[in-house]
Amino acid sequence: MAIAETSLVFWPGGEPGPHSNPQRILYCYAHERLARRLRDVVELQKAAFEAAEQRGYRLGPLFVEEDDSGQAMQALIDAAVARIGKAAVAVPHRGHLIPLGAPREWQQFLEELVDHPLVFTGHTS
Repeated sequence: MAIAETSLVFWPGGEPGPHSNPQRILYCYAHERLARRLRDVVELQKAAFEAAEQRGYRLGPLFVEEDDSGQAMQALIDAAVARIGKAAVAVPHRGHLIPLGAPREWQQFLEELVDHPLVFTGHTS
């Protein structure tokens, strides 16, 4: 499992804006099969940053599943549970949940876990 920590200072305008709440975090999940190149991961993080900024969230780590073990998903769940009510989860699209099986059920589970709709960043990788 890989977890790509993000730094808001890395991105243009990286400091939290006046409308953002630094207590709210947007965690991101992707499957390596759909983001094989470093460029893909960078694009995923850019899209996640934009999604976080638009919703007033601080961008949290990107959890990248390297296989079908579910370890990255478990790490994301553990992180989100520690911030119940102050977290949301983003994926590029539902296809990143397919390797775990039952993507709609995973979406529903994650939405119930954080009490927030799953955020689709729209990145097509």
